[in-house]
Amino acid sequence: MNCDSRSWAVGRLSLAESIDFLQASVSAKPASVKPAASRHAKLAGVDAGARVSIGFRQPGMRENQMRENTMKKKLGAGQPVFGSMITFPSPPVVEMLGFLGYDWVLIDNEHGSITVDLAEDMIRAAEYSGTAPIVRPVGNRPELICPFLDRGAWGVQVPHVNTADEARAAVTAVKYYPEGERGLFSGGRPAEYGFSGSTPDYVADANRNTLVCLMLEEVEAIENIPELVKVPGVDVYFIGAGDLSQSMGYPGQQTHPEVQALVEKGVQQIAAAGITAGCSCPDNLVPHYLELGVRYFHNTVGRLIQSASDGYLNTMRAAADGLA
Repeated sequence: MNCDSRSWAVGRLSLAESIDFLQASVSAKPASVKPAASRHAKLAGVDAGARVSIGFRQPGMRENQMRENTMKKKLGAGQPVFGSMITFPSPPVVEMLGFLGYDWVLIDNEHGSITVDLAEDMIRAAEYSGTAPIVRPVGNRPELICPFLDRGAWGVQVPHVNTADEARAAVTAVKYYPEGERGLFSGGRPAEYGFSGSTPDYVADANRNTLVCLMLEEVEAIENIPELVKVPGVDVYFIGAGDLSQSMGYPGQQTHPEVQALVEKGVQQIAAAGITAGCSCPDNLVPHYLELGVRYFHNTVGRLIQSASDGYLNTMRAAADGLA
């Protein structure tokens, strides 16, 4: 059947009949169909679980298996992960980050112009290019967190968490029963729109795969780390040195000795409790924090553009200066 006759046929069917028709059409695709050639090099060394995360089905896999959170898997093995934060809505930039090899991308709803609806295609771009889409919501409330998860985000990085009660509230918003109270919806993207499989299987997959990262950005939060690390369900505690510096009276001075001393104290306490530690720091301090046990890092797209542009323009202008 050609495209025109197929469109005409679907238009004459009821909604239920249309879904059955389209599913049958997809199932009838030739076995020889392969992923686009541009993805072959990227995927050559990726294991089966990772291939699921970017759209591949493996023989014998049940049809409703949720995408495997490859970044969470790496963190569980004690491996460092490196991401980049983007504050403006651009699926192509997210896709580029994935193809460049970033482990994850932070889609920032707190400080940028990315809304729930705009985030959805950015999440798709991340999945396609093999990088984990994590969203930073504007606050720690279910109505701010859950819409991003329902659009397919693999986790959230919740800002300004200061107490154990606030940490428990974040976990409760992210996880389904029995680990939390996230509103149940098994008809969306993460559950493949409910076209196959069971809701209990989806719930179990979501609870296992979804990453919970909580940001500690005030002095109060660092002081409360001994209680925070006892909260079950948290995968990462991330110390934000920018807001922490402001909380200490040194706004913007992330490398101030007192700020750095408090960050170091915090990440060591987190790592000692067996939880993944993350922190914001200048690139030249990453080796130091790796030695302290930090495994979760990110830069920003703006800084990437700045550093690449500085290198290019400095080289080009130096060459131009040699002209007569």
